[in-house]
Amino acid sequence: MTDAHRPDISKTYNQRPRRRARVALSGRVRVTGALLLVGLLWGSSFPLIAIAAPAFGAVGTTHGRFIVAALALTLMTAASKATWHAVGRRFPAFLLLAALNVAAPLTLVATAIVGLNASMASILNATTPMFTVFVAAFWLRQRVTRRQMVGVITGIVGVSMLVGGAPLQVDSRALVAVGASLTAALLYAVGGVYARKSFLGTPPMTLALGQQLAAATLLVPLTAIAPPIGPITGGPLIAVLALGLGATAAGYLVYFWVIRQAGPVTASTVALLVPISASTIGVLWLDEPVTFGLIGGLFIILAGVGLLLERPSARPRVDTVANINDTNENRRGKNHHETRERRK
Repeated sequence: MTDAHRPDISKTYNQRPRRRARVALSGRVRVTGALLLVGLLWGSSFPLIAIAAPAFGAVGTTHGRFIVAALALTLMTAASKATWHAVGRRFPAFLLLAALNVAAPLTLVATAIVGLNASMASILNATTPMFTVFVAAFWLRQRVTRRQMVGVITGIVGVSMLVGGAPLQVDSRALVAVGASLTAALLYAVGGVYARKSFLGTPPMTLALGQQLAAATLLVPLTAIAPPIGPITGGPLIAVLALGLGATAAGYLVYFWVIRQAGPVTASTVALLVPISASTIGVLWLDEPVTFGLIGGLFIILAGVGLLLERPSARPRVDTVANINDTNENRRGKNHHETRERRK
């Protein structure tokens, strides 16, 4: 083959950085879109709980959403023997994960919303990363940095401002509701660290299915002793169905996908989005009041959470399958080009 007919490998090789940049940008766009979707789904759950809880009660609302989510995920995985085998083999571990990560905290959140409102409960729920700092330091022996301590203190100031400026009577019922919200955030932190430690590499569908089946199982005894407290009408029933299909089944599937694609640090930024969407929906849909304490507490807590998140490195790494394949192809192209140059 003459030089005139030889392919210009150097030109092709020089175009590959652009292709890698497009792949990396596409991966970031998908992850960002997924985080926005999870923030919207989980944020909408707080107003939906506010509609369902007065009829079903805190336990009934939580159990109902788990049953709906478990049924939906069962239909999606009915033909996957590997998924069901993995869930069955580790079901005791899934029971503990469900108790820490969804069953107990979501029941507490439903209890809190009855005593507070959707906006306040969602903002208090955003304190989860603050508890995660101390849980990870104790359990995973991770060092607590000065920046993280400033974030925790900032978050405490935000919670104080939120509760102090809220348009509600600060009585025993309100304090119990605030305590329930903060306890739920603590349990989310423990559950998240446990999931990271015990389920590393588990596919998102397996995690979502095992967690919801275990949660639905755990709440059977509680539902028997805590039946619905009001008439079951169309509104609360639709709210429970939406909670199960959207916030629980779809929400956790997308969330576990984000963890697998971008890591737990990036996934934890959803804590910044949930209170914003929940407060917006609560104000527009449920006519919840907008106060200085609500707005100020929201921004101060979000600032504290932002301080807790790890700073991105100067050269971020996007560990997507496409990027890894493109890197390997790039190396092969470079080696091939060097070989042809030596032959000349």
